[in-house]
Amino acid sequence: MTANYSEQILFTTKADSSLFFIGNEESPDAYLSFRHKDENTIIAEHTIVSESLQGRGIARKLSLKLIEYARENELKIIPECSYVVKFFERNIEFEDVLA
Repeated sequence: MTANYSEQILFTTKADSSLFFIGNEESPDAYLSFRHKDENTIIAEHTIVSESLQGRGIARKLSLKLIEYARENELKIIPECSYVVKFFERNIEFEDVLA
């Protein structure tokens, strides 16, 4: 039976970055990290999905959470992470949150 991870995406803020993650906060099974550039802009830094979760659309779900967060907080996103760069290239409907 495959777990539905969309309901298990958690959020945490550390000293210099924030994470949307699945699993244990100290050692997540998947995460998307970002940091604030300024009060209006965040930088998507890394997206990591463990081998055991690959192929389930987890990176996409994490990206959608980031977009939801940006919209709710009236922020723009600078994608530095290669996955997030490609995500925005393939999903132009989200360009409203691009910096």
